[in-house]
Formats: sequence, structure tokens, C-alpha cells
Amino acid sequence: MKDRRLDPRASVVSFLGTTLLATAAATGLFVLLDPRAQAFWAARFGELVGAVRGLFGG
Repeated sequence: MKDRRLDPRASVVSFLGTTLLATAAATGLFVLLDPRAQAFWAARFGELVGAVRGLFGG
């Protein structure tokens, strides 16, 4: 089997994807474990839902 090397573009995309995934996982874990973060994001999500409802007249 012949070894294939990643081209520079695939390498950068792979790095950015891995970085994004790790950041999202760390942020999600933080939100799950910290009650203050839960309250903050619940309030923001509630505001977003209210804004969307306001746009559609609900």
C-alpha cells in the first residue's frame, strides 16, 4: 500500500476542523457543568426565541 501525504489545503482544513471540534466540546462541557453559564445561555436562548417569535408575529 502506497503512503499518501495530505496536501497543504487538506492539512489546514483538518487542523481548523479539529480545533473547532475541540473548542465546541470544551465550551459545551463548561456550559453543562457551570450553573451560571447554564443560566446565561438559557437567557440568551430565550431572547433569541422571543425575537424569532416577534418576527413571525407569534
